[in-house]
Amino acid sequence: MKPRLTISLALFMLVLIVVGCSNEGTVDTESTEWKPEKPVEMVAPARAGGGWDTFARVVSNAIMEQGLMDQTIGVVNKPGGTGAVGWAYIQNVNDPHHIFSTSTTMVFSMLAGNSDYNWDDMTPIANLAADYGIIAVRADAPWETLDEFLQDYKENPESITVVGGNTPGGFDHVQFISLAMEAGIPMEEITYVTDQSSGGLPILLNGTVDVLSSKLGSGAVAQHRAGNIKILAVLSEERLDSEQLAGFPTAVEQGYDTVFVNWRGVYGPGDMTDEQVAYYEGVMRDISESEQFAAIRKQFGWDDLFMGSEEYTEFIRQEVETNSAIMEKLGLLAK
Repeated sequence: MKPRLTISLALFMLVLIVVGCSNEGTVDTESTEWKPEKPVEMVAPARAGGGWDTFARVVSNAIMEQGLMDQTIGVVNKPGGTGAVGWAYIQNVNDPHHIFSTSTTMVFSMLAGNSDYNWDDMTPIANLAADYGIIAVRADAPWETLDEFLQDYKENPESITVVGGNTPGGFDHVQFISLAMEAGIPMEEITYVTDQSSGGLPILLNGTVDVLSSKLGSGAVAQHRAGNIKILAVLSEERLDSEQLAGFPTAVEQGYDTVFVNWRGVYGPGDMTDEQVAYYEGVMRDISESEQFAAIRKQFGWDDLFMGSEEYTEFIRQEVETNSAIMEKLGLLAK
């Protein structure tokens, strides 16, 4: 078997089990020493409609609907630089009343040199979900399987254009490059374009491009249900359990050993106190364990992957190490 080209959650779960034993139970937000003293901003470091924005909004709405904060929480969009504008805003304001939605894309963007900040300049609060990568085409495309597409692509790479929601070096780009290289397609033969404003689905549907590299939570599942696209592969280790996702084949089962998971969580500024982190971690844990958020995960095709701040920090540390090696192999790691 070829080396896996992404995160192995299985190894990391061993760390979670050990660390989790000392962190059992929900943080009681009623007894935490610190609470927000004014409205909280949930910053989405992107335009409205993308993954960061969607995650920020569903989390903020859940907080309000469940009454988990005495203060209000609302979403503020700070797009630009594949997240860099939003991260700079968070650090410059440096206020615990400003938190932000994040994902694996943050790691790739920083490793690609898009930001002046590193992942540990800010504070991991909690992770709530895992959103797996996908490869999709229009419903009228000639390919019915991932292998059919990749074999055709290998023979005629100049005739096919791929779109993703991230700039080169971002999650969508790196996962497709990794899959293509697994299939024996040289990186320099791949035509990849970026659609940061809408994630790529609209220009896939209107025929501007041929293939979408994205995530389950991008809106692709709804378009598949509507009969507008075909999801050729989910980049998970195994088929997902939920009824609505179990029918999607994985790349692994089709002979391509490529797995990419886009974790989704919440960060804060760099100078947060332990009490501030504990407060938000407790709120996020309550959301994660709620029936409302279970329904949200099902709606967007996310897996349950909750981690508190300590576990999340160590997880991202391992992510950076793993993905640095991937980016270096692909020639995308910033010098």
